[in-house]
Amino acid sequence: MEASVESRLPAGGFSDGDESDSMRASLLEGGGESPLLHPPCLAASFDSRQEPSPEQPSGTPLDSIGWAEHAHSEASPSSHESEEQGAMDISSDDEVPLPEGDGELPASNNHIDAVDSFTSSLSELSDVSSRSSNALTSKATTPAEADTTQRKPSEEQSQEQIREQSQEQVREQSPEQSKPRGPLSHHHSIERLNYTIRPKSSVPTDMPSHQYASECIDAAESSRLNPYALHPEEYHLLRHHISHAQVTTYLNIRNGILRIWIRRPWAGVTRQEAVGCANARWFDAASVCYDWLLRRGYINFGCVQPPEAHLSHKNRPDVPRGKRRKTVAVIGAGISGLACARQLEGLFRQYAHRYHDIGQEVPRVVVFEGRGRVGGRVYSREFKSRPVGEQPHFPAKRHTAEMGGMIITGFDRGNPMNVLVRGQLGLPYYALTADTTIYDSNGKPVDPVRDQLVEKLYNDCLDRVSEFKYKPQPSKLIEGNRDLLHEGRDSLADGTKSIIQAEEAAAALPHAPPVSQQSVPEKVNMVPVSADKLTGRVHNEPGIPANLKAADKAKLMGWSLRSGAASEHNIDLNEAANLQGATLGSVLDHAISQYKNLVDLSAQDHRLINWHVANLEYSNATNMRDLSLDLWDMDAGNEWEGRHTMVVGGYQGVARGLLLCPTKLDLTTKFAVKRIKYDANDFTGPATIESEDGASVEADCVVCTVPLGVLKQGSIAFDPPLPSWKTDVVGRLGFGVLNKVVLVYERVFWEPDRHIFGVVRDAPNRHSTTQKDYGVSRGRFFQWFNVSNTTGLPCLIALMAGEAGFETEHSSNDHLIV
Repeated sequence: MEASVESRLPAGGFSDGDESDSMRASLLEGGGESPLLHPPCLAASFDSRQEPSPEQPSGTPLDSIGWAEHAHSEASPSSHESEEQGAMDISSDDEVPLPEGDGELPASNNHIDAVDSFTSSLSELSDVSSRSSNALTSKATTPAEADTTQRKPSEEQSQEQIREQSQEQVREQSPEQSKPRGPLSHHHSIERLNYTIRPKSSVPTDMPSHQYASECIDAAESSRLNPYALHPEEYHLLRHHISHAQVTTYLNIRNGILRIWIRRPWAGVTRQEAVGCANARWFDAASVCYDWLLRRGYINFGCVQPPEAHLSHKNRPDVPRGKRRKTVAVIGAGISGLACARQLEGLFRQYAHRYHDIGQEVPRVVVFEGRGRVGGRVYSREFKSRPVGEQPHFPAKRHTAEMGGMIITGFDRGNPMNVLVRGQLGLPYYALTADTTIYDSNGKPVDPVRDQLVEKLYNDCLDRVSEFKYKPQPSKLIEGNRDLLHEGRDSLADGTKSIIQAEEAAAALPHAPPVSQQSVPEKVNMVPVSADKLTGRVHNEPGIPANLKAADKAKLMGWSLRSGAASEHNIDLNEAANLQGATLGSVLDHAISQYKNLVDLSAQDHRLINWHVANLEYSNATNMRDLSLDLWDMDAGNEWEGRHTMVVGGYQGVARGLLLCPTKLDLTTKFAVKRIKYDANDFTGPATIESEDGASVEADCVVCTVPLGVLKQGSIAFDPPLPSWKTDVVGRLGFGVLNKVVLVYERVFWEPDRHIFGVVRDAPNRHSTTQKDYGVSRGRFFQWFNVSNTTGLPCLIALMAGEAGFETEHSSNDHLIV
């Protein structure tokens, strides 16, 4: 038998999962064409990237001049200056002949200043179907003022007629006629674009619109974005430039870009593909959306070849020479450090033209790691033991045990592991089931009926304690038209005011809420209904917390009230919650103790209750008495969804993929950083990074991704010291412990199809019904994972949570295994 012990700080996986034989299934659950039509891991070949996709007409040129909005915005100093600027001009001094129908619409290459860049660009962005047939203004997505006369297209008018009229207006429109009519109040510094793209060229023509719309909505949900509403950042970016009516058109574009990415995550989405999700008037808005999605990591992340890397050598801009190439150093090669380095390298390559325009080379990204391996807290240790005989059904080459993070807690709702594991690296994985057999301390299975009864009481106690959680204010919810979004149709209306103008007008009315409180949904109370036995996470659903008296709730759950218990009895936790130093554990213990006045709780019931408490301590990687009463569940509602999985052959394969695909990162291992010297007054550096063995390197920028525990210990000295607003946060944040014991056997002697087993633990006095007596022992070997299907060997992993996890830090292997 081989045994090893390693701590993991803190608990919790890096993400999510599904079934091992569905590697080549669509990243969107529920059908549809599989995105893995080509081998994953590296991006598609150069030749295949040059070919038009099935959704791209073969005659559509794919060349365009890239552009991106700068990251800052500011109020306009003068509305008169805005009125002097020209609107988006997709014509030129000479008439440019346009093809019939959805012809290619080349745009001008004029560089304009901040005022008429974003605002006038967006003036032409709304769907051509919403364009007025007689208005010569380009005020479309910067909505016209209320006195602007507009006429909607008649319902009988065909889309082709509207398109032809719109193109005719483009040909006839003069610069004077295209000036914005209303004051512009928002600045964005951007470059103007050149497009040679067919409008809506990325929208498939051989697919029903409702099916396309459904795929777009699924893609947004799979990217952790609301398909029906603006993200708060999108709201701040667009509120000065589009109307409420035009939100629908923008969302159709954004969701369409996400659809391209989700269906083909091994090849980056190009700007021309993104712009091809829009009609001509929305080209620039589509490009703004593309930049936002790109910079925020919703698209083109992970092990993907950046689009610009596929330009042929003769089309590449000349690399400037003579200036020193800047360096960005990433400290730490864990999942966060590797993902950071990969994201920075990809962004630098995709925005390389900006550096070339100012005579600089693209910055170099280097990674420094103190250990001799990558992965950080994800560590798949290879066994010395080897399986007996052939293993034709084991898809991996390595037999490993997960010493750190191991469970992908659902591939759905935007988990990036969905893209990395399934869409890019093609790693084999195995889906886990939450069916659990809980064994009593005497080795016999617990009556499942009794276990369910006790679990209901535990959930009710947790529900009542949740009354004291901090409830954050919801964000603004600026929604589009759901009916149109479900049909894939853009809004026909432009509206008369931008979003901010409409909000300010509403706020000026008597007794009206201010702008910040408009379009804010009501708070939704989330109550715990169950706990995930695989991860210990609490499942919450909308509801009214503890709306029944405890006596009534006990009877509803199936408990019999003890003799003499009043039917009006309730549980009052206010006094316990208001005590100085109150924590989740102290108030929960108080709730359980009060329930003893209502129902008869045996010693076995207390063992079962504390098994569930240990599971919660496992999910939070610390003792319940160290968890904040207000904030212990602050990420509720943001969990991934889908079946939990484990990567066959080791979760560390994700880290290796980030290191190697599509090209190897510049990594230096065994470089334990001792000191970072930097200029506190100038962000541009340079900084000096010193290692423990005396070596030093310089960098223009340093990104530190070391774990919180390393920062708490002060293992890295910062010169000058970090400001208090950083160090104070490091000091306040808690950091817990979860330990594992990995056991390898010669043969499987347990239920082979069962993935987890629970074991309840005795208090020092086996017959104790006092809650505090169980605090030390409840997390000791309380849960076992059968990982034979992912290691390729008969193997069990036992968890040590809560106080038991801390005790394991000081225990030898011989002491643990007796």
